[in-house]
Amino acid sequence: MTNEPFGHLPHEMTEEQYRQLPEATAREIEVVHGHVIVCESPVPEHNRVARRLAGAMEQLPSTEPCIRVETDIDVVLWRVPKFTFRRPDVTVYRCLPERGAKPEAGDALIVIEVSSPSTAAEDLLDKKVQYARAGIPLYLVVALDTKYDIEEVREFRLDAHAAEYRLHRLHRDGFVRLEHVVLGDISFADLVR
Repeated sequence: MTNEPFGHLPHEMTEEQYRQLPEATAREIEVVHGHVIVCESPVPEHNRVARRLAGAMEQLPSTEPCIRVETDIDVVLWRVPKFTFRRPDVTVYRCLPERGAKPEAGDALIVIEVSSPSTAAEDLLDKKVQYARAGIPLYLVVALDTKYDIEEVREFRLDAHAAEYRLHRLHRDGFVRLEHVVLGDISFADLVR
């Protein structure tokens, strides 16, 4: 990702300006503290892992009465002091009453980033702090190696008093073993095949 806007986009943007963008342009950016962040297009292996992980999570039982699991959907983290939204690779959120509504941080139960060596710093520093500040209970980082195999999955749980994540578990034995909101095991091999 880069902080340099492309084409005709301003360096800073309000939520209203973002909502007025053509969909194709809006899909290419995130807005963090009002600043436009242009997103690079991920490699197919990255998208495949995210898509398969979302599909596997949808099939597992949940502790919530109704959840949705989506890939690449806007999640508004906060509006004050400046509009900030991210587009996690996978978001698990409570069902929303209105069709077509997008989740906000208060609806999100789990956010997941599929991280490659080139995005690891942002996923483990910036996004981790932002998702914790927004109060999202669980953050998973799926770490891909240079061959696009899964090295590990880091599971962070929110310490609400400190407003930061604590490492809860490293999943390194070939399975993501989910025990919060979504319950069950997902094989690394099924995600990268």
